[in-house]
Amino acid sequence: MTLSTEGGATLGEFAAEHGAVAHSRSESRDDPLAVLDEEDRIFANEDLLRIDHVPDQNKIVGRNNQIETVARRLKPTISGGTGKGTLLLGKSGSGKTLVTRYVSREVVERGEENDVRIGRAVIDCAQRRSEVQTVIHLAKRLNEPEETGITIPHSGIATGAYYDRLWQVIDELYDAIIVVLDEIDRLAPPDDVQNVPPEDADDSKLLMQLSRAGEENDVDASITVIGISNDLKYGDRLDTRVESSFSPDEIVFPAYDANQLGDILTRRRDAYRDDVLSDDVIPLCSAFSAQEHGDARRAIDLFRLAGEVARDNDADCVREEHVRVANDDAEVTRIQDLIRGCPTQAKIAIAALATMDEFTDRSAFKATEMYRVYRAFAEAIDANVLGKKRITDQLREYETLKIIDMKRTSDGYREGTYLQLSLLDDSSLILQTIGLDDRCAKIPIDARMRRQMETILDG
Repeated sequence: MTLSTEGGATLGEFAAEHGAVAHSRSESRDDPLAVLDEEDRIFANEDLLRIDHVPDQNKIVGRNNQIETVARRLKPTISGGTGKGTLLLGKSGSGKTLVTRYVSREVVERGEENDVRIGRAVIDCAQRRSEVQTVIHLAKRLNEPEETGITIPHSGIATGAYYDRLWQVIDELYDAIIVVLDEIDRLAPPDDVQNVPPEDADDSKLLMQLSRAGEENDVDASITVIGISNDLKYGDRLDTRVESSFSPDEIVFPAYDANQLGDILTRRRDAYRDDVLSDDVIPLCSAFSAQEHGDARRAIDLFRLAGEVARDNDADCVREEHVRVANDDAEVTRIQDLIRGCPTQAKIAIAALATMDEFTDRSAFKATEMYRVYRAFAEAIDANVLGKKRITDQLREYETLKIIDMKRTSDGYREGTYLQLSLLDDSSLILQTIGLDDRCAKIPIDARMRRQMETILDG
């Protein structure tokens, strides 16, 4: 194992030596609130570039087939019937959520024209992470307490009682319900959790309840469920009983190419004022985003950030250099925001993984290797040393946030299967960010610690 010798003796020195990139702004004004009275010289309607903005169909690119298919699945709800259960699969930023929000919004409006009360709830399962939290949020989203008189407490009652209140809300307010479970795979058990029967997984239990509400709970309103996942094989993991009751059709969303991303941004260029975009802005935003698996969310966000950089620097127009600054700044800001708020123990564990990535010639590590380096780091700054399982559980949140990849793998018969960890983001940038934390700044990454790490990795 070869360890590099660059970097400071502590994480704090590493951060100071490399220097975190900061978002550049123009010099401060005598009256910092003057900006509130100024006309925005760059943006005409910045809301068009919000990630949660649902545009008209003429601004949705390359998804006509998917729009038509989802519309067919939801069409029965317009007359109060039950639509077809559906799984939308594809990489992040491929238009799954956008198409679902657009079509379901149109269906609700058509239902109103037919005097059919259609409820719609889009739930981000990545933010809920359990069956009960998802049911609570679903009930709150659909409930109108001034009409139903039903309260949905944050906690304190059994899961079955939450379902009972959900059924009451649905029956009192609606003829049909469309439930969209975004990132539903986040309710499935992690790959390294053993002995969890498929029928006991949170996603299976939730889908079973929703798909059998009329049959087992006498719910009169129809319920149509759409699940969204970035995992193309998610449907293969469903319990057979869920498949029988939910019986979803699968719709795969391909990634966007650079031309399609350019078309998406061109159709939203009216977010900007006339003549403020140089000709190379949209192609460059598209090219950067095409490198990230054709992610339309990233393209739109980068398009907006470039305008913000230009505005913050009092530029008259948005140019290539603003896109490049925005691209670098977006990555730095994203990592800083994610890392800054995480617990100290998680920071130490992430620092261990990032240090191994930064100073060795490897990019993937066993969980046991990460844990030994974590323990050495924690002991070096007199922090409590948590058990391996607790540390691994803490890191799972950062797998969801796309900082860390965790997967079960095998090296053959010698050691069998093991959990492998790798970083999805730049290790130097992560170490710079963690090095800004007062306590973690003291973590030693000097020659002595690196020799200790070399011993661990050569194990």
